[in-house]
Amino acid sequence: MLSALVLAASLAAPMAQDSLAPVRRADSLRVAILSVARFVHLDTTQCNQGVLRTFPDSARTPGAPTAVESLARLERLVIAEGVENPVDNPRGHALLRGVVGWEVGMARPRWDVADGAPTYKAIAAGLAGEFWNPDTKACESFVPEEPHYVLLPPLTNFTMPRPPRTELTIGFGERGLFELRDKFFASHRGDSTAVLTYAHVIATVLWRDYALVAVNRPAEQMGAMPLRQGAGGSTYLFHFANGEWRLLAIVRTWT
Repeated sequence: MLSALVLAASLAAPMAQDSLAPVRRADSLRVAILSVARFVHLDTTQCNQGVLRTFPDSARTPGAPTAVESLARLERLVIAEGVENPVDNPRGHALLRGVVGWEVGMARPRWDVADGAPTYKAIAAGLAGEFWNPDTKACESFVPEEPHYVLLPPLTNFTMPRPPRTELTIGFGERGLFELRDKFFASHRGDSTAVLTYAHVIATVLWRDYALVAVNRPAEQMGAMPLRQGAGGSTYLFHFANGEWRLLAIVRTWT
């Protein structure tokens, strides 16, 4: 009986060891990405424009994969390993709170960096940033301070701090979208030109210390008629470090 247990354990050992292979591969890709990443400090005025991460070709070793290739591999790995993982849990809620705060201009994530390296806050998401107005000699928002609307996947007991300067309404799932529309167009009753623009988290994949979040920003008029052009969208790759979700890269954007 004992020999049978030993044999079973020896057969299971390689499988358990192999289960960590995707994690080591992800960590290796992250190291490769960070090794060629460079920061561009955009804040040349008094406004908080944040810091942009770039991947210049001159930073990589000749013959090594480009940052685009490494990001694509890591993105596929996170999706393959985490596509069925739940996000309705404390770590998933923390991730989505960070994304919502970023989208509505409440707070920005820090860039993911190698251990011991200085980190910085990212650029503003979407149209949540500010610009320097030489006429008024002040920082002003790209868009007027109006109520924000965000659509998340169905979540249980999700909490979000209240924005300091404007109203925030969050909907969950398909029913939440109807509630967002009802609230917006009830406040614009009789105005056929009113346009609802909201941040829609269309995909969230959570795996180990990595996460992928895709956000679309559609625009609708007269209740539910989609407009041909909204406010674009983005896909973000995150890494959990030092007790927080940090932004590894803005994988793609669209308009």
